[in-house]
Amino acid sequence: MTQNARKPSPMLVKMRLDENAVAALLERHRRYLRNQSGGARAMLRQCDLSGLDLSGGDWTNAEFMVCKFDGAQLERVVFRHANLFGARFNNCNLSAADFEKADLRGAKFEMANLTGAHLGGADLREGMVIDADVTLDGDTGSRFTNAILKGAKLPNARCKSVDFSGALLDGTDFSDADLRNASFHGAELIAPILRGAQLAEADLRSAVLQGDVGQRLQNSGAALPQARLKLEAIAERLRQHEIWIASQGKDGRRLNLSGSNLQGIDLSGRLLAAAKLDHTILVGANLRNTNLAAAVLTAANLGAANLAHADLRGADLRYANLRTAILDHTRQGSMPGLDMLKTLLEAGE
Repeated sequence: MTQNARKPSPMLVKMRLDENAVAALLERHRRYLRNQSGGARAMLRQCDLSGLDLSGGDWTNAEFMVCKFDGAQLERVVFRHANLFGARFNNCNLSAADFEKADLRGAKFEMANLTGAHLGGADLREGMVIDADVTLDGDTGSRFTNAILKGAKLPNARCKSVDFSGALLDGTDFSDADLRNASFHGAELIAPILRGAQLAEADLRSAVLQGDVGQRLQNSGAALPQARLKLEAIAERLRQHEIWIASQGKDGRRLNLSGSNLQGIDLSGRLLAAAKLDHTILVGANLRNTNLAAAVLTAANLGAANLAHADLRGADLRYANLRTAILDHTRQGSMPGLDMLKTLLEAGE
């Protein structure tokens, strides 16, 4: 080994990289990993690598602090022991990627495909900024919102307070993972491996738990979905809500079904404007032609729900699972009188 074989390269800061630049960087990093002449550890901070094809590259021990990979092709990429603090992987293809023991604090994987990915021992806790030159745009939490983690492996991962809202967790291995305070709003848990996992205060209220998952979680300390409600059980509340709307809040009562399990229910054509439906399970529900203007649907699970021709103007759909929902001809965007309606809602709280 020559004297400068492992000399680190200068830190690249706030640069937009193309594939040629990344290829050169990868070659130097490969030489660094092999203790060869001309090698240099890849060290990047707040750089933009979005949309690039980086499939199969080995970035073991590299540093990509607060870098953006949005929309990149990253199949089989290796980030073992890498520093990926605050990195963004939104809409990335990360199939079979390897993040073993990587620092992923504050990382974002929204709508990413992590099928078969390995995140064993990775640190996914909240990212606390301690460097004055690093910013996280005010969002320090790690997220897998609407991501696909089919067959992904997260044994011993540190996932405290991580957001898995709307994620597909099919056969996902969480054995011995720390999932305390994690959010699973609208997520689908299909035969996950939860042996030894810590789930105290994890929120699964609007998650779909297939098989015996719910039974296995009974004594875990997690917040679980309620029993499924049928239409007749809420008929009077629906009627009171219609009166409340017609009287502008003077009579009747606003519909509040927060956290309810309404899977498969038929609410087609109903007046549900301004209803509180946050954290509800509406998987497979018939909401065709339903008036949901200004409705609160935060973190609701609307997988496979029929929302064709529904009025969703002004509705709060943050963190809602709409991955397989039917949204043909829905009315969305702003609506006249929304400010007045919000004033009415605030007065009625």
